[in-house]
Amino acid sequence: MTTSWRSVTPTRNQDATLRLASTAATWAFFLGGIALLLLGGCDDPSVRAPNTDVQQRLQEVLDTSVEKPDVMLPGAIAHYHSPAYRPWSGAAGLGQVPPAVAMRPHDRFRAGSVLKTLLATVTLQHVEEGALALDQKLPTLLPASVTARIANAEQISLRMLLNHTSGIPEWNSPAFDAQVIADPGRIWTADEFIDIASRLPPSFAPGTSWSYSNTDYNLLGLVLDRLDGKTWRTQVRERVLDRLAMAHTSLPEPGDPTVPGDYAHGYQDVEGTVMDLSKVDPSMAGAAGGHALVTTVQDLGRFLDALLAGQLFARPTTLATMLTMVDAPDVSGLPHRYGLGLEEYRLPSGVTVVGHSGSTAGYAVMMFRVPSAGDTTLVTFVNTNDLFVNALEVFIPAVNVVTDASR
Repeated sequence: MTTSWRSVTPTRNQDATLRLASTAATWAFFLGGIALLLLGGCDDPSVRAPNTDVQQRLQEVLDTSVEKPDVMLPGAIAHYHSPAYRPWSGAAGLGQVPPAVAMRPHDRFRAGSVLKTLLATVTLQHVEEGALALDQKLPTLLPASVTARIANAEQISLRMLLNHTSGIPEWNSPAFDAQVIADPGRIWTADEFIDIASRLPPSFAPGTSWSYSNTDYNLLGLVLDRLDGKTWRTQVRERVLDRLAMAHTSLPEPGDPTVPGDYAHGYQDVEGTVMDLSKVDPSMAGAAGGHALVTTVQDLGRFLDALLAGQLFARPTTLATMLTMVDAPDVSGLPHRYGLGLEEYRLPSGVTVVGHSGSTAGYAVMMFRVPSAGDTTLVTFVNTNDLFVNALEVFIPAVNVVTDASR
C-alpha cells in the first residue's frame, strides 16, 4: 500500500508519551549498551506512585515530535520504568495512515535487531549449561557445508559472532533492501544470506577489529538449530518469552506475515512515496532480526529489566561476560562499545546507555537502560524505519527528561 505522507493529520492519543522525528545525521546514535545495576524496588510495580512530572514531560516529547511537518513520523510509543515509580507507557500520532488510526501504547510492532539480544541470551544459557563454549571455533559448531563458505572459519569463535569481531562481511545492502520492497512476501533462508556474504571479502582478520554484521547472527541461529532438537525460534520462545510471560511477543514462522491483536503499521519513504511495509515476511533477516520479532514496548522493558537483573542466567558471571565490551567505532563519532548482544553508547550529554536498538522495514526501536537515572529503562518505538528519527526526536529527549528528574 502506498499513500501520500501528511495527507492525513495525526491525531493524538491522550494516553501518550514520546514522539519521534527524522534527521539523517545521527543514524548510529543508537546501537548501544553499557554496564548496569540490578533492579530494585518492590515486587508489585502497580502499588508504587506514578512519577507524574516525568510522565507529562515524556508525553510532551512525543507530542512535539509527531507534529513536525518536515519529519516523516506517523506515530510513536514509549515505555518508562524506574524502580522507584510505577511503570508508564504512552503513545502519540498514528498507528495507521490511512485510515487514520491513533497509535496505542500497547500496539505490537516489528523489533528488528533487538532480536539479537534475545538470541545472545539463549546462546549464553547454553554456554552456562556446557553445550557451547565461547572460544569454540566455527568448524566445531557448524557443518562443512556452511563453514566452507566462510573465509577464516577455523579462526572465528562463538564469542566473535556474538560481539561482531569475526570479520565476516555484512549481507545487507541497498540492493537487498530494493529486493525486499519489490517482493515483501518473499521467504528468505539463512543459506541465501551466507551466500551473499561469501561473495564478499572479509572485513578484517578475525578478532582484530569490529564491524556490525547481520551474518554473524544468522550463523548463531544455525548454531542454535543444532541444539536440543529445536529451532532457534522455539528456543527463544521457551527460554525467554515463556519464562518472562512476554504474552504479547511472538516469533512468527516464515510465510506468516500476520500480527495478532492491535499493531502499528510500518512505513518507509521509498523515492518520495510512503509505503506500508508491515507485511514483509518474518524470514527477511532470519535470526539477525528484521521482521522476525513481534513485540510491545512493555514486553521489551520486562525483558531488559530481567536480563540486567541477572534473572535469565544461573550465574552472575554470565551477565558480566555479556557486558564485557569491545570498542566499536561508530559513524556518529560517539563513544560506542559492543558486548555479547548488548551495546553501549555515551550520548553528547555524557550519559551512558546500555541495551540494543533495531530497525527494519517500517519500524525503529530503542531498548535501553539509563543507569545514571536510577536504573531507568526506556523503550521507544516509531513506525518508520529511520533510527535517526527515533534517536533525535524521541529517545535522546526522553533520556534528558529522566536524567534531569533524577538529579
